[in-house]
Amino acid sequence: MIAIGAAAVALSPAAVAHAAPAAAVGGGSGIVIDNRSLCTVTAVGHDRGGRLVGLTAGHCGDVGDAVSLERNRRAGTIGRIVTKSKGWDVAVIRLDPARVRAVRTVGHARITGVGVYPQPFSNVCKAGRTTGFTCGPTLLVNGSRSYSYVCSAPGDSGGPIIERGRVVGMLNGSLRLAGPGTSIACVDPALPVYTPMAATKMTDILRSLNASGLVGAGFRTV
Repeated sequence: MIAIGAAAVALSPAAVAHAAPAAAVGGGSGIVIDNRSLCTVTAVGHDRGGRLVGLTAGHCGDVGDAVSLERNRRAGTIGRIVTKSKGWDVAVIRLDPARVRAVRTVGHARITGVGVYPQPFSNVCKAGRTTGFTCGPTLLVNGSRSYSYVCSAPGDSGGPIIERGRVVGMLNGSLRLAGPGTSIACVDPALPVYTPMAATKMTDILRSLNASGLVGAGFRTV
């Protein structure tokens, strides 16, 4: 049996400081959701209504949850989850343009648009707040899902899958072969003993959002 393992990480309650000047946010930024869990932004852009939005994994939080930046808590609440796609592990964050400066580059991750997920044996890279920027080969593409031998661990959920500067997918977890407890998180990219990363194709995510007509429909990257 094959199942997808969630990759959010719990966070102990902590006070959030007051808002500060606009903070840089983009694909690969680490975020704190509802002051209790850590995940990663897939990409930032605008929807067809011109709203500034970001995407992340749906299992990271619920509609109404406040979102802040892990490494810039002084920025305060930078947005809230406003949409969760039915049937997909995708959430849309409506970002506060007064607190957020949307960027294309976060660390080694640079996103200039949306692309098509490559075929097996092609290399892809991912950006996550836990394991950083790592790359590896795609092993299997099965419908909307893909599995790649790329280092990932809890907290990387929502991270962008990037190929040649284009975001082609969203990290949703890792491959489990025989039920709970069989997923091996990546401790160090230099130690190649971990279960493959599981991701959802970006083209399918956007198709679902567009059909919903909700906040996030018509998403395009900055």
